[in-house]
Amino acid sequence: MPELPELEALAEGLTAATEGREIAAVRAWQPAVLKTADPPLEALEGRRLDGVWRRGKLLGIDAGELVLLVHLMQGGRLGLAPAADRRPARTTALALRLDGGEELRLREAATEHRASAHLLRAGDVASHPQLAALGPEPIGLPPAEWRERLAERPARLHSALRDGRRVAGIGRAYTSDIMWAGRLAPFARTDRMTDEEYERLAAAADLVLTQALERARGAITTNLPDRERRVTAVHGHHGEPCLRCGRRLERVSFEGYDLVYCPDCQTGGRLYADRRTSRFLR
Repeated sequence: MPELPELEALAEGLTAATEGREIAAVRAWQPAVLKTADPPLEALEGRRLDGVWRRGKLLGIDAGELVLLVHLMQGGRLGLAPAADRRPARTTALALRLDGGEELRLREAATEHRASAHLLRAGDVASHPQLAALGPEPIGLPPAEWRERLAERPARLHSALRDGRRVAGIGRAYTSDIMWAGRLAPFARTDRMTDEEYERLAAAADLVLTQALERARGAITTNLPDRERRVTAVHGHHGEPCLRCGRRLERVSFEGYDLVYCPDCQTGGRLYADRRTSRFLR
């Protein structure tokens, strides 16, 4: 799933490429992707784009008085493509045809169609449930606010980091790398972490996400690729040596993804059970 760095780079690239361009026509090739009926999608026709912005894992296609709010979920992709005279690839869910012979297309690459689009009046955007529920952005967030967001409702650290209602925009990949960079145990209880651990968490989040954003800006401009080509320290590297200490990286398997960590750097040598119950080895 695309996360903060990839989506921010895409929003910046699409803004540079589409700002001021007119929406000549719209088409929902997969009508179920559009979750609103009022205003109708056709209300976008004739409007000019003010750009694309990101909040958490959401993208806003800004057309002045109207905003198309897009959640890509696992398999959704957004990008510019040459306008087609006939129906584009079957993965295309929605298309905004722009002046200049291009389309801004929302594609659904996964077999489970979970991407969504909501056409909202600008005055209703901030109160929309998907946006209103989001926590603050993580880059630059002070340690004290990290504690407030994560410890008020105690949870395991790895789960709390991925909860966008606490802090927005972090997913599975960068959660593992942030915890590794901060030498933090994935199953630490957020209400029992020390001030020093929260300082390490804030610094690690800033480091991992800003570096990832710079890499994403070099690779993503006006199209989000079907597969993320992330450079990660631990995510996706189970069984390889830790880049810091050389210890074999271990994992805990969940439904659909793995949490990867270094026992020496993060858990004092303790191994977690590699089973979907995610309990400690006794």
